[in-house]
Amino acid sequence: MSKSKPAKDNHDLSATGIVRLADVFLVKLFHTSAREPFASIYAKDHWENWPIRSPEFGDWLSANCFHHLGRAPSQKALADARATLSGRARYGSPEQQVHVRVAGYKGDIYLDLGNEHWETVRITEEGWDVVSHVPIKFIRGPGMLPLPRPLDGGKIADLQPFLNLGGDDHWKLAVSWLVGALRPAGPFPPLVLEGTHGSAKSTSSRILRSLIDPNTAPLRAMPNNPRDLAISAANSWSLGFDNISSIRPWLSDALCRLSTGSGFSTRALYTDSGEKIFDGMRPILLNGIEMDIERADLLDRGIFLSLLPISDEGRETEATVWTRFELVRPYILGSLLDAVSCALRRVREIKLKRPPRMADFATWICAAEPSLGWPEGSFLRAYQRNRSEANSLALEGSPLVGPIMRIADQGRWEGTATELRNVLLEELLNSPPEDQGSCPRSPKELSQAIRRLAPNLGPVGVTIRFGRTAGDNSARIISIRRCSDDATQPQEPVRA
Repeated sequence: MSKSKPAKDNHDLSATGIVRLADVFLVKLFHTSAREPFASIYAKDHWENWPIRSPEFGDWLSANCFHHLGRAPSQKALADARATLSGRARYGSPEQQVHVRVAGYKGDIYLDLGNEHWETVRITEEGWDVVSHVPIKFIRGPGMLPLPRPLDGGKIADLQPFLNLGGDDHWKLAVSWLVGALRPAGPFPPLVLEGTHGSAKSTSSRILRSLIDPNTAPLRAMPNNPRDLAISAANSWSLGFDNISSIRPWLSDALCRLSTGSGFSTRALYTDSGEKIFDGMRPILLNGIEMDIERADLLDRGIFLSLLPISDEGRETEATVWTRFELVRPYILGSLLDAVSCALRRVREIKLKRPPRMADFATWICAAEPSLGWPEGSFLRAYQRNRSEANSLALEGSPLVGPIMRIADQGRWEGTATELRNVLLEELLNSPPEDQGSCPRSPKELSQAIRRLAPNLGPVGVTIRFGRTAGDNSARIISIRRCSDDATQPQEPVRA
């Protein structure tokens, strides 16, 4: 028996009628702290969260109009209805936070699997399970792909054959980056993969990202401006950049802010006064043959891994690698979730004697060590060695380091940035010819450069301090001196 269609003349397809239809279907309106209007809608057997201006919400409204009222609404009526719903979301509905892929709530961690059923993994101190109803407003950006349903019984070692890493330290640090990336609060040390042609940098990068935040475009070219970076960060949990040769200063600063949580803003497209703001942290992955990273602060935050060349005999097609990987990916994900649960259970007990940069990340991984099968303290030793190597790179990359160390060797020095610039110009005369013109052009630029280098000079025995002279006409001064520093010695975690 065929289902009769409703009489078209008895149904209201005006903007008011569409809004009333949304009320009938219990659309839940809300707005974010940035006053962006959202709607939670019931589709099939689950709730979904979409911006009211998104194509997905518009399609849902149109489909329900046709299904229940017998006709498709006009574009004008649909636009007017969405404008009304936007206003109600902004001014008559509660404020709620939205999340992409990973979020925390009352001590637990939630991971959006990104599948069509909107299922989520809830991770607690006792373990993890897949749930359908969560107290989190997850949203999905363009290109988000589903994670597999995690399975018990896997080992993190199942991942090792797919990563062509150079040594046990680098293996532990790659796994640590993954475990850290499933922590909602950050900070997240940027992961940098370097290797020659044919060392599977891109494939390794895609495999790593596929375990935390798969995407149709997992690796992209570096953004050209802050706006593009802000959009990428708002739409994805992790960011992957491919085949990088150098990182410009503005981008280095922005990546540092993304890794540790300082927000940045840029002008919204086609506006004079509108502002697009991103305030949060994101796991970042970069790969390249030999990256030219000028800023010491990015070097100081990152984890740097080397990939080994692959021989002709050991090379496989990408299709073969991915076929093998997909068979074990649910089990590897399950083992990562076990590590996160272990970290949740133990993190309050872990105290570091000398916390390194990214101390929250380091504490988190120390707490996860038993689940990963690592001896206590092995991560910190690997992390410290990697940081020492990165520190050496930062020092080698700055022509100011040699002159500053020679100044420190002569005894304590103190003076203004202008005075220091004059001394450095004299010292640079004793440097290689290519470095002699490298002194910053102004005292302000020199002061900024010295501030960026100061954390890297400490481990090699040079302390730099910034202060002011006493009195009403005080001046900013910089002091340089030699010091004894045992920060490079391996450290051990301490149980509280």
